[in-house]
Amino acid sequence: MITRRQCLLGVPALMSGCVTIHGEDSVIRVGQDITRQDFKGDKQVLRSDGTWASAARPEANITRQTVWHLTAQESGFKAWRFGWEHDHNVRYVDPLSPIVEVGGFSATGWATYLVKGSGVQDYVVRRVHFIKSGQPETIGHLEGFRGEWRFTPLDGPTAAAYDYHLSSRGILLLRSSSAFTYFPTTSIATRLLPENWHLAWTQRADIEASRLVVVRRHVPQSMEPARYEIGFYDVDKAQLLRTRLEMSLIRGSEEPNFRNRFYLYDTPKGPITVAKEDGIKKVVVRNIRTDQQRVAFSRDAGISHIKAEQTNTGRITVKVAVGFSDETIYDAEDFLYNGRLAPPSS
Repeated sequence: MITRRQCLLGVPALMSGCVTIHGEDSVIRVGQDITRQDFKGDKQVLRSDGTWASAARPEANITRQTVWHLTAQESGFKAWRFGWEHDHNVRYVDPLSPIVEVGGFSATGWATYLVKGSGVQDYVVRRVHFIKSGQPETIGHLEGFRGEWRFTPLDGPTAAAYDYHLSSRGILLLRSSSAFTYFPTTSIATRLLPENWHLAWTQRADIEASRLVVVRRHVPQSMEPARYEIGFYDVDKAQLLRTRLEMSLIRGSEEPNFRNRFYLYDTPKGPITVAKEDGIKKVVVRNIRTDQQRVAFSRDAGISHIKAEQTNTGRITVKVAVGFSDETIYDAEDFLYNGRLAPPSS
């Protein structure tokens, strides 16, 4: 299939970059260069001698975690990764009922999702090992009732909560701002956070892989009324990790601020964060299990913007606005462990 975008006036289509050719196993784009990208996200550029050469930049020799983004789509869900632009992204439809919601991330190859039950706000909670084309498993029943949610696992009593969060293989029931229950765990019980600690405004990464819940504690200062300490609570050991970081947010807009300033990724060496710390003065990459950390950028007047994403290879790349300069961390793991901001030499 050939897709034509708006072309430059007087310039032939094949020379103006307005042609994209979709093949069975790749996408070819014609512009200043002719490039193709396969369904894995690997890119190549056409040489003058008619051969294809890899357009990939070198990467550090690091074992990567495969992380999938999950999106509800057409009564099912799609599992995809940044850089993939082909129909070979995994698509799944439950054999019994339409899927109405799915957990947003998976670092396990599993997905937990809700299918419509028999009544209003009535759902069956199921999970599936989608990368293995496994059969779905029912883990319980979720029902909205008079402003709360009630979850009944297959082999346990009903638990009530004001909200919930889906991980790749389970469900986090938010019992209050300081209490939660996670299914499944080795010993299912309601966890009460230490005094003055509360669940963060949003959860990042995959709780099933990290076995951690992000929490917060308000530590206001005279010039920073919305300063918070961010911590990590182990759902199996029922205790806070020693790793803490401090962030300054905008009062009244804490949730969107937090989403835009804090990133958490599952990696084989442990979850790592990329975040604005020390108020907004620093961008720090750290392993929260070991508390190994490295400051990428620092500015007394503050860092204005950061954005992190995980590529199709599993590499975590970060873009940072430092004053009037745009900076990049090519590989957050390589930077944390080896100190390199740029790609390694070929």
